[in-house]
Amino acid sequence: MRLHVALDLPYPADIPSLCERIQHDVAERVAQLTGLHVGEVTLTVRRLVTASGHGRVQ
Repeated sequence: MRLHVALDLPYPADIPSLCERIQHDVAERVAQLTGLHVGEVTLTVRRLVTASGHGRVQ
């Protein structure tokens, strides 16, 4: 099974590490809930959001 997730991420952050952790956590949780093996989780980062949550980084 392949999943695609689109999300906003905080900025500043270690984007590669954060994405890797999200991919792992999503795959693990879906497997726990459904019993299905998730072979791939692709992420689309729609935007980076500043820590205050009021602004976007472009």
